[in-house]
Amino acid sequence: MWLLVFLFLVTTFALAWTMFGYFIVIWVMGLLRGKTAPEFPDTWPFLSIVIPCFNEQSDIIKKLENVRKLDYPKDKLEVVFADGGSTDATISLLEKNIRGDEPYNVYKCSASGKINQLNTVLPSLKGEIIVSADADTIMEPDSLKWIVAEFSVSPEIEIVGAYVSPESSMNVELYYWDSQNKARLMESDAYSSSIVVAPCFAFRNGFIDSFPEDVVADDVYISGLAHSRGRRVVYSRLVKAVETRTPKNYNEFLPHKFRKSNAVLRESIRFLYLLPDMSFFGKMMTITRMAQQLFLPWGMLWWLALAGSLMTIFPVVRYDIVLFCTLTLLVLLLATARIFASVKLPEGVKPRKYTSAVALEGYFVTIFILLMTGLSYLFYTQNSNYNRLSAKGDWNEKKQGR
Repeated sequence: MWLLVFLFLVTTFALAWTMFGYFIVIWVMGLLRGKTAPEFPDTWPFLSIVIPCFNEQSDIIKKLENVRKLDYPKDKLEVVFADGGSTDATISLLEKNIRGDEPYNVYKCSASGKINQLNTVLPSLKGEIIVSADADTIMEPDSLKWIVAEFSVSPEIEIVGAYVSPESSMNVELYYWDSQNKARLMESDAYSSSIVVAPCFAFRNGFIDSFPEDVVADDVYISGLAHSRGRRVVYSRLVKAVETRTPKNYNEFLPHKFRKSNAVLRESIRFLYLLPDMSFFGKMMTITRMAQQLFLPWGMLWWLALAGSLMTIFPVVRYDIVLFCTLTLLVLLLATARIFASVKLPEGVKPRKYTSAVALEGYFVTIFILLMTGLSYLFYTQNSNYNRLSAKGDWNEKKQGR
C-alpha cells in the first residue's frame, strides 16, 4: 500500500510545481538577475507596422487616428493595412482618409486570415523592426520608441510584446488578463516570456520569412520559434496597448477562451521536438507551461481521488499525510499570491483588487476550459479565421486569427 502514498506525494509535488513552485522560482530568478534599462538610441531605425484587417469599418478610423498619434519620425516609418477581402467599407474609409503625405498603404490580400495576410506583406516590408498590431488595439503614443529601446538592450532579444490590457470586460476576464500579464512579466524579468499577445508585438526583420499556413496563433508560434532558437522574448512594461473588443458575458467568454486555449496547446506541441535546442530556462518554461495545460486539470482530480482513498480505504488511515500535503499547498498558494501582488506593473497601470469569489471563479473556469481543451484536442481543429467579438461584445463576422 506504500504505492498509494508514493503516488499521492508525487502528485502533490507535481501540483506544487505547476501551480506555485514555477512562479516562485522565476520570481527569485528575476530578483537575482542583473537588468539593463532600455534606452532610446541616437538614431531611430526604420519601422514597419502591419495592421491586418477584415470588415473593420466600425473601428478602422479609430485605428488610423491612433497610428497618427504614435510618436515616431515619419521618414522612418511605413504602415501597411493588410486587408483580407473586406466586404464592408473598410477599404474605402482608409483610402478616403489617408492623406497623401502619410507613409500609409492599403494592401489588398488575395486571401483572408491573419496568417495569410501577414505572409502576403512580410516580403515587401522595409523596416528593421516589424510591428504587428490588431485593428481593435489602441497603442500608447510612445509605444514605437519603447519597442526600439527594448530591442536595443540585447541582440538576443527577437520578440517584444506590448503589455496589453482589456478596455473593459467581465471581472473574470479582467482577472485572467491581470494574472497572465503578471506571469509574463515575471518570466521576462527572469529571462524570457513564454509568449507575447497578438494585439501588439514586434520582431526583427529577417527573424521569420513567413508563417506556416497551418499556424493558428501567430503570437504563440513566433514566441515558440524564438525559444527553439535559444533567443529571448520580452513582455514589456514600457510598451502599452489596450484591446477594445472583449467578451462581456459567458456566452462570449467561454468560446473565446476555449479557442485560445486550443490554439496555445497546438502551437506549443509544435515545438516540443525542438526542446533540446532551447536554453535551460526555455526548457523549464516550456515543460512547465505544457504541464499546466495538460497535467494540471487532471492532476487536481487525481490528487482529490488519492486523498479520498488515503482517508477512507487505507488499512491505516493516513490523515497526517493528507493534512501535511494540503498545508504545503496552502502555504505555497499564500506565498505565490503575495508574489503576484508584488509584481511591478507598468507606470500608470493601477492594480485591480478582486474578491475571493472572483479568484475562485477564475480558477475553476480555467480548469474547466483546460479539461475541455484536452478532451477535444484530437477532434477540434481551427485555422486563422474565426468568429470575432464586435465592439458591443456580441459575436460578429469572421476575423483573422490571433
